[in-house]
Amino acid sequence: MTVVLNFFQEIGGLWLFSRQVKRTWLTTFGESLPMVIEQIGYVGMRSLTTVCFAGFFVGAILVIQLNLMLAQYDAQSMLGGLVTSGCIREVGPLIISFLLAGKVGAYTTAELGTMRVTEQVDAVRCLGTNPLQYLVVPRFIAIVVCSLLLLVFGLLVGLLGSMCVASLLYNMNPLQYLSSVPRFADGWTVFCGVFKSFVYGLIVASVSTYKGYNASGGAKGVGKAVTECAVYTNLLIVFANSFSSIFLDGLHETWRTFF
Repeated sequence: MTVVLNFFQEIGGLWLFSRQVKRTWLTTFGESLPMVIEQIGYVGMRSLTTVCFAGFFVGAILVIQLNLMLAQYDAQSMLGGLVTSGCIREVGPLIISFLLAGKVGAYTTAELGTMRVTEQVDAVRCLGTNPLQYLVVPRFIAIVVCSLLLLVFGLLVGLLGSMCVASLLYNMNPLQYLSSVPRFADGWTVFCGVFKSFVYGLIVASVSTYKGYNASGGAKGVGKAVTECAVYTNLLIVFANSFSSIFLDGLHETWRTFF
């Protein structure tokens, strides 16, 4: 029972912290923009190589697995469309969010947590600067924006990897592979992928900055904050994936019914 209460207490604190960060961002947009752009470049460059490497092999794995099923029904002509749709809807946003959580999220928590326990956050406040504006907002916005930008790069590399594997292993012409993509990956598919990526980016940014900014207890406390950040982020992403899928499916059915 205590674990459940602590979990909901953390969710409440996370929600209030995210609202405070959003309010700070809106009221100090012009002043924070240069720092936000700097953090976007920093986060993007640190994650781009990992995302592209993972995206290539994710696309390759999907081709191999789906081809095993499609070959039984002589439906390999739909391989490109199914792989691309799966990457955009589910695999791409999930893989990228997990990579951001493990690499950027944990680093952000450790960085902010170290600043907190060494009283650097208090020093920033004593200098007359809002710590949220100077330390949290740039990192928060950078993670959200980079989750969308990295999705694009990851999907492009994943498509390239899947096409290469289909051509090398199954002698499939690249044009034949791409011909079925518009059939399965339409505008709605792209919207679903972007929406989920945005939600997952918000989760990674919120949890990592919240746990780091509120860390306490010295080096041990920072380590605990990083561990909790990884656990809560992955757990919330799984929950968000379920609820967002149900929401998007309902929204799609409603749109088709009325329009």
